[in-house]
Amino acid sequence: MILGIGFNSFILQVLSAYLFSLYMKHILNISLPKSWSELSDTQLRYVFRLFSKDYTLSQIKGLCLLKWGGLQVVSRHGGVYLVRYKGRMFPLTSLQVTEASAALAWLADVPSFPVRLSRIGFHRAVRADLQDVSFEDYLCLDNLYQGYLQTERKALLWDMAKILYRYKYIRLNAAEEISIFYWFTSVKKMFANMFRHFYKVVDSSESVVPSMQQLQDAMNTQIRALTGGDITKEREVLAMDCWRALVELEAKAKDYDELKKISKS
Repeated sequence: MILGIGFNSFILQVLSAYLFSLYMKHILNISLPKSWSELSDTQLRYVFRLFSKDYTLSQIKGLCLLKWGGLQVVSRHGGVYLVRYKGRMFPLTSLQVTEASAALAWLADVPSFPVRLSRIGFHRAVRADLQDVSFEDYLCLDNLYQGYLQTERKALLWDMAKILYRYKYIRLNAAEEISIFYWFTSVKKMFANMFRHFYKVVDSSESVVPSMQQLQDAMNTQIRALTGGDITKEREVLAMDCWRALVELEAKAKDYDELKKISKS
């Protein structure tokens, strides 16, 4: 038994040395996406499917490296992977996989510009940046999103999908649920960068998910700001493109901030 273990260990050492000798003769040159915006629908589905499982971020980056780099793991010998790339065999150590995966570090961040699956089933999504979404639908989406942050009820993500894919009976799998969350989170991030006066930056250490009453009050405040208190204009405001509404709210918030500065001086 002891001899057997020693012999197997010797074989692994010889094999590893042989694989490294091959590696010294060939350079493995692969191309990887540099940001969320470069991912295709197929690639987005793959990473969201991994997010829906119990993988660590390190494991997800490694799997994406292999998948998107076109690398097929043929076998593993100790800490060395034998991979096939474009019909040729290459050895990769676990350390090399980890180092190469660093190029996908952006997967840990929320996309700076909204990304989404262009279709779920036969249902086409609205524009990723929501430019064709009404202010009323945006307010509804925001309330559903905040509700999900509070409760983690997946039914709320399904309700968001009904608006974002304009279909009342849409059904989502786990990867698609995560895609909805990432989509609207990235929308919120984009709007926070664009409309800095209206979307005040909150210290993450102090941030608290607002209550439903607070959300309702905030929604009513936004509507009143755009109608000027004229209830007859409410339908017109709610039908307005959400970008147009947010531009107006940003202008009003900026004016308010400037007035506060003047009053303090």
